[in-house]
Amino acid sequence: DGRTLLWDTRCPKPATRIVCSACNYLPTSVLWHPQKSDIFALGDENGTVALVDTKNPDSALSSTVHARRITGFAFSTHSSPLLASISEDCSVAVLDSDLSEVFRNRSHRDFVKGLSWSPSDNALLTTVGWDHQVLHHTVPIPTGEASGVNCVKE
Repeated sequence: DGRTLLWDTRCPKPATRIVCSACNYLPTSVLWHPQKSDIFALGDENGTVALVDTKNPDSALSSTVHARRITGFAFSTHSSPLLASISEDCSVAVLDSDLSEVFRNRSHRDFVKGLSWSPSDNALLTTVGWDHQVLHHTVPIPTGEASGVNCVKE
């Protein structure tokens, strides 16, 4: 029915409808932000990605990232997390906090259905598709991110 409901069983009325003006199509994927408890990523059947603030859903940041429905999301473990999205358009996109694209790969030959960031390498993203391929992508680390190497400037 196109509704996005936020459930909080601690409340007397546990379901709250989230009305997001940037979300005009049926939602197909949702994921909570790992560091901001009021923010979630929402993907729809049109390929739009939105970052929605539950306190002010009408001010959602959105961008049409894919040509077909979003099938999944994963936030990275960076200090300013990157958002990876996958789609039925056979691509994976990685976005920064402004929803600007930092990486795109179109190597899958069928729907991309799963993704995961490596727990040991914050630049490594793995995707799996209906084409029976498991692909490992090296995503550029944003400027200013820690590389894991402690360097002393002289």
